[in-house]
Amino acid sequence: MTVYRLLPLFPLPNVLLLPETKLPLHVFEPRYQAMLSDALSGDRLIGIQLLNPAARPDGAGRPAVFEIGCAGEIVEHEALEDGRSNILLRGTFRYRIAGERETPALYRVAEVTPLTVQPLPSAAPMGRTRRDLRRLLAKSVERLADSVGRSQARSLPSQLSDEGFVNEALIRLGLDAEEGYRVLVMDRLEQRYDWALEHIAGVQKRLDFLEPFRRSGIDPRWN
Repeated sequence: MTVYRLLPLFPLPNVLLLPETKLPLHVFEPRYQAMLSDALSGDRLIGIQLLNPAARPDGAGRPAVFEIGCAGEIVEHEALEDGRSNILLRGTFRYRIAGERETPALYRVAEVTPLTVQPLPSAAPMGRTRRDLRRLLAKSVERLADSVGRSQARSLPSQLSDEGFVNEALIRLGLDAEEGYRVLVMDRLEQRYDWALEHIAGVQKRLDFLEPFRRSGIDPRWN
């Protein structure tokens, strides 16, 4: 049986949240101040929803959004004097929008279906195991962090789940919205790890190519 739950939506352009990663936001519009207030007095969950600029607005004139999003739990909240707020969200679960619900609220509310992920293979006689993929990703992130002079970003937290581990690695790359959504919709963690490893390898290859041409003392991130 399909399980639905109601979730307030925070539609945003070029902003994405992945499970077990964190996202700071500044809340200032009255409708989202109301949404934040309701969330804080309830389960503290907000659905971060990427706007779909290629699609038409719905019948009510609301901007179109992609069908898959990520619920974020409010883990920090700073109320400002003028009613605005700074919040920090932690991604909890992916979901698919089943349909939007008409409510008296100023903000959008949707029925959503939580999405599961297919775990990494624990044993793969002809391929890579879960341990292999985590080790490869950790090494790739370490090398890339050294190449761009960000030693503080070398280590991925080992306590993260397999999904959180790859998501944290990808967030550190500063993915654009299109790339991030491509990752968000992947149901197989093995596919997500393969994509991350290929993406990081591409960035590393460009950095290695440029290395001989850099003048000493110039931050490679500005090339």
